[in-house]
Amino acid sequence: MSINRIRLLPAILSLPFAIVDLGQGTESTQIMREIKDRVVHLEATHAVVKQQPVVKEVPGTGWYVVNTSKWKDLPSFVRGSGLMSDYVPGKFAVMQLDDSAAEHLSAELHASGMACGVLARLSNATVNLETIATPVPLRPVDSEIAAVTAMTGAIDANAIKSTIDEMSKITTRYHTTPTGVSISDWLAGKYRDLSAGRSDVEISKYDHTAMNSRQSSVIVRIRGTKNPDDILILGSHIDSVNWEDGTKERSPGSDDNASGTATNLEIFRVLMANGAKFDRTIEIHGYAAEEIGLVGSLHISNDYKVANKRVIAMVQQDMNLYKEPGTPDKIWFVQENTDDGFNNLLAKLVDKYAKVAWAKGSLTAGSSDHASWKRRGYAAAFPFEHPQDHNPHIHTANDTTVNANAFSQTAAFGKLGLAYLAHFGGLN
Repeated sequence: MSINRIRLLPAILSLPFAIVDLGQGTESTQIMREIKDRVVHLEATHAVVKQQPVVKEVPGTGWYVVNTSKWKDLPSFVRGSGLMSDYVPGKFAVMQLDDSAAEHLSAELHASGMACGVLARLSNATVNLETIATPVPLRPVDSEIAAVTAMTGAIDANAIKSTIDEMSKITTRYHTTPTGVSISDWLAGKYRDLSAGRSDVEISKYDHTAMNSRQSSVIVRIRGTKNPDDILILGSHIDSVNWEDGTKERSPGSDDNASGTATNLEIFRVLMANGAKFDRTIEIHGYAAEEIGLVGSLHISNDYKVANKRVIAMVQQDMNLYKEPGTPDKIWFVQENTDDGFNNLLAKLVDKYAKVAWAKGSLTAGSSDHASWKRRGYAAAFPFEHPQDHNPHIHTANDTTVNANAFSQTAAFGKLGLAYLAHFGGLN
């Protein structure tokens, strides 16, 4: 690797991360071969690499990839937020931020029109650079299963609405606030109430204090009957934020992301009501602190990778409640940080069970927790509302069901999520 491929500030050895331009063709292959054990983040034709074997964690601070795709030249409010290792014009910057600066920068980026996932926290965990295999369903997606048709028909838009309303009444679910910390207990309790009597269902919280977050994630596990070491994940994030008025102010987060969390809870309700069991293990995740750098999902996906857990696939539910008035319900498959073959298979399930329109689209101004799993080498998909015309009220006090209320569309996402678990998990 030639040194001119690395774009750094002068104090090269004092900074833990560097950006490498990967080039194209055979040159890219050679560069990747030389840096493969040090890559911690990939963005198209650029990689972020560790310059030290182990990057020391400093309490109260973190290194982040900052999405700056709106600007060719780095805005002063970004540059002044912390220590910048380097940046790629019109793409992203690598910066060290303290916790308050990360909050402030996220708010500034939101005010500039960016969406979720504009910060991604870096760690010592390296990216899996091997080609990700498209997951294979245990029940062919070309064949409709009568039991799945019956269960998807039981997905209740009113039940989803009820959970969204309940979550939206909480002042804020921001990860540092008391109500944000308690939301994981609230959600775990909801799952426990629905799973009563099932000895194969486990519900636990995942602690993230090591990642500077007091908010815990929630993991619901339905143990597989034949292949329990094979894991399918259905995720959402449980936090909310108001970047407009301040992180302690009201942030109902009806669309972002009570909608995805409520959709997954409704899927679980229907599965439990029908006594559903699967060949593979099913895990439903409620991730902490997504809004401040995908903290929960990065932590969990890193730990799963270190433990060599066999994750077959991951689908993220984040924002499905909004559409332009007068337009039909539609599911969009985000193309960034997802597996196209997997998207194609899921699209067949939309046609069979959700029976709404679908399309693929690009979401460049944000991301979500699926990116954490893709980074660790797992197949991921992100069904979403319109990626180029999504809810303009997110991250404000106005993210309510007054402004986003496409409940029949949320039910379609629920039908897709349930069908994904049934076909890829091997419904018994």
